[in-house]
Amino acid sequence: MTLTGYLNTLSAAPGEVVDLMISATADHVDVDLVRLQHGDDNPAGPGRKILPVPEFAGRSVPGGLRDVHLGSCVVVPSLGAQSLDGLEVSVLMQPTMPSSGREQGVVTALAADGSCVLGVVIDAQGRLILRGPDDANLAELAVNWRRDGWYRVHVEAPRGRPVVLRCTPTGRRGEGASVEAEGSAAPDAIVSSAVIGAVRCRREGRQWIPDRVFNGKLEHPQIHRRFEDGARVPVAEWRFELDQGTAVAVDVSGHERHGIVVGTPARASTGHSWRHEQVDFTQVPEQYAAMHFHDDDLDDAGWEPSLTFTVPEGLASGVYAIELRAGGAVDHVPFAIRPREGGSRARTAVLLPTFTYIAYANERMVTRLDFEGDQMSDHAIHPGHRDLELAEHPEWGLSLYDVHSDGSTCAYSTHLRPIPNLRPDYRAWLQNAPRHLSADLYLIDWLTEKGYPFDVITDHDLNRDGAALLADYDIVLTGSHPEYVSGRMLDALDAHLDSGGSLMYLGGNGFYWVTSQDRERPHLIEVRRGPVGTRPSEGAPGEGFHSTTGEPGGMWRQRGRWPNELTGIGMTAQGWDSKAPGYRRNPDLPEDCAFIFDGVEEEVIGTFGLIMDGSSGDEIDRFDVGRGSPTETVVLATSTGHSDFYLLAGEDVMASRAGLGGTQSPEVRSDMTWLEKSGGGAVFSVGSICFLGSLSHDGYRNNISTVVANALDEMLSRPGKRESR
Repeated sequence: MTLTGYLNTLSAAPGEVVDLMISATADHVDVDLVRLQHGDDNPAGPGRKILPVPEFAGRSVPGGLRDVHLGSCVVVPSLGAQSLDGLEVSVLMQPTMPSSGREQGVVTALAADGSCVLGVVIDAQGRLILRGPDDANLAELAVNWRRDGWYRVHVEAPRGRPVVLRCTPTGRRGEGASVEAEGSAAPDAIVSSAVIGAVRCRREGRQWIPDRVFNGKLEHPQIHRRFEDGARVPVAEWRFELDQGTAVAVDVSGHERHGIVVGTPARASTGHSWRHEQVDFTQVPEQYAAMHFHDDDLDDAGWEPSLTFTVPEGLASGVYAIELRAGGAVDHVPFAIRPREGGSRARTAVLLPTFTYIAYANERMVTRLDFEGDQMSDHAIHPGHRDLELAEHPEWGLSLYDVHSDGSTCAYSTHLRPIPNLRPDYRAWLQNAPRHLSADLYLIDWLTEKGYPFDVITDHDLNRDGAALLADYDIVLTGSHPEYVSGRMLDALDAHLDSGGSLMYLGGNGFYWVTSQDRERPHLIEVRRGPVGTRPSEGAPGEGFHSTTGEPGGMWRQRGRWPNELTGIGMTAQGWDSKAPGYRRNPDLPEDCAFIFDGVEEEVIGTFGLIMDGSSGDEIDRFDVGRGSPTETVVLATSTGHSDFYLLAGEDVMASRAGLGGTQSPEVRSDMTWLEKSGGGAVFSVGSICFLGSLSHDGYRNNISTVVANALDEMLSRPGKRESR
């Protein structure tokens, strides 16, 4: 049975209006609001805690299945009424899957009723076809497509003569002769609109529906009219290098026949004239005049709201979900309720790493990579029901950990779609344990059970509001994996610490990748990965700058913003075996940090946990002055030793060498640290993604729980920001 949904936002305040989109095989779906405290049903833990919210009136809404239509293109709504006689159409193209076994539209001129007047397609066998009315083939060319080759396709429809289709190799790999063919076209046809990168694309409600999408790059499409005296005037001329950070394809003809960019084709893409001398598209925009279209791009699923509701007044800030029930199935669509503007604040804020959630949204590496065969794990991989659900629904789009059907890396991810691995019951296929939101609920549960007041905010909130969002909070607690962050977020955290605030970094591999949020479409984030960093794939050469902001992508450390400078530690290794180790206490701990272990008798702590049976595992961080850790950082404890399933992160390996495994390299470790800040606050860091899974062990009476409480209590004992004003 299909039962899923998504919201138009990842956070809302009481009184705000939220849209809920649902797809279900059932005719009706029961809807409620619940509070999420603990999502893991592992019998070794406290069990699932999903609490009712009486302030919300449950209701039944219509069900029914909703489609998602993948693919990107450019829609030009109006070209005026152009007679076909005398028109010329031209475009530069670099197909990436010319023999894909299906048709791909390159550019199509359409009549007022949406039918084809004249179009260029690549057919299932890789031939270049000129199409006419009723999708008739007017001419065809056999093209010797070269990998990474560029071609200029030109169509002429001279008055009273046959139409001409011509394809000319061009650019750096422009070897080969031009080929052309002729055909006849309807002499009285009128062109009203156009589609670039697909055969057609119609609009139904909020959804664009691309048809037979092109895989590859297109550059500088243009339409001109040639008169019998030889004069040639523009009808439309689209320059994709303009307004890269928008969903507009700019027409420079003077007629303002701008195109609508549908889906998320990769912008800031190298074009046919890229000379390999400059990698910043803002410096040489004319060399970045291409869009890279894919048949599996997705911007917004575009479902109509099934329910629009107002967040009840008076609800405490926390992690909530819309609960969907139909035919015995249950789904939870999560979001944060943040404090309303001007309302009261707790001293402590949990910063949910929603950028990371969306980077991993619908990640399907289990079907692409062989972690068992590559000996990256010591146990069999068995995808859980959420990953199996993902496998059944490829139309729900890709994550930043997947590659497109043409092999290019995915640079954009959206939250406007169903995301099965963003659920409280999600168990990651590699760890067979919670990860991301489902793991971060361990922290929500621990704070609740221990009686610590807290608010919940998100990366999206912080990127929008900046430092002002943290102004009234004394302590910020991260989730288990705050890997993806923007410069604005880092600035806000720096300002928080400079003004006397404290930070508890309770995860691993944090503050790692440069991440941008689309200004016009804030549901989209962008990440560009280069040849440096622990990465699932990497972008094409020259395409490392973000189209949405113009900034260089890659790792923050490449821009001099080491995670270590913020937290005292930074990413060092990753591994996924069955038993994660604990931490051995530093025997030479300074007296002023001894409070961390008050009430702890064990020398080694955290030898237990609901994730990988320990507290130091998955992706881990180390203290290293050479990597930006402040010298005054105190190492409280260090992991007791990792297996050779853990390998030193690639960015720390200067040259290939032996001894990179956990049993050989002293750099493969997780360091727990304390860092005093000059503003009066402090930073406590643990350097492990699976750390939070240890908090509830033995009814929350354990050494990890005690250490975290000691750190938090110390921070709470200090004067608050509001007291210091």
